[in-house]
Amino acid sequence: MPRHPSLPSWGNAEAEIPHVNLVLLTGVDRLALDAVAFSLADSHSNVRVAAYDVTPDPDSPTGLSLARTICEPGDDSNLLGGDATIFPMDDCCLTCACKHDLVRVMTAAAEWSGTMLAVLPVGIEGTAVAQYLADSSMLGDLPCAVDTIHVATAVGMDGFESKLFDDDRLVIAGTTDDDTVLDARSTGVVQARLIREAAHVLMLPTLAADGAGLDGAVLSSGRDREETERLSAIVAALADPAATIHADAHCTDLHALIGDVCTPPRVRV
Repeated sequence: MPRHPSLPSWGNAEAEIPHVNLVLLTGVDRLALDAVAFSLADSHSNVRVAAYDVTPDPDSPTGLSLARTICEPGDDSNLLGGDATIFPMDDCCLTCACKHDLVRVMTAAAEWSGTMLAVLPVGIEGTAVAQYLADSSMLGDLPCAVDTIHVATAVGMDGFESKLFDDDRLVIAGTTDDDTVLDARSTGVVQARLIREAAHVLMLPTLAADGAGLDGAVLSSGRDREETERLSAIVAALADPAATIHADAHCTDLHALIGDVCTPPRVRV
């Protein structure tokens, strides 16, 4: 009777494998993304943040580069405006560039366990990134076990409605006509798609703590309440019925997004 050769053991049964919970944060507005990312990072004692931005790069074959900023657990000083690693976007698209780089980031911290918050570039959808990382975990291509993956989106109520009905192409990078990078999709389409795919919708209220909106306008409390309720109803209509809508992102922490863990990785999108 023929005998099949035994496969060599990789030692997985004996070794302790780090466990990671992953949250992918999306959005169409950099200000809202930064505000929600900073709030979430500040709410968890053991969170590692990888934030991505797109930047024009005439020397890159695609004309674009990615800027990645890493914030280690316990250090939120460089999350906004810290030193960034800039590398050419040499993949077929921004989605692939981000998902492949996230694997590199996780591999570089092979022994770390905890929660990782990945802030994707403006306009990038999280579903494909989440599925790729879930597959990579199950195939053993990551040095850790990814217990859960959740896609969340940051929605600033200031200007939300105008963005939703904006037919112009979404600006994903640049501040002037000379360096602006535009997405092929319209701002409104991207906003709606990001809300629809998300397991968690994190809303930034119209009013800041001092009673002034992010655009400097001062609204009466009554008018603001009515406006918030109206905009919240629009968000709820766009979102997946199973999604959790957080009325105030600043009152939400990462524990509420992660929930219970399970293995193999569960992609919540």
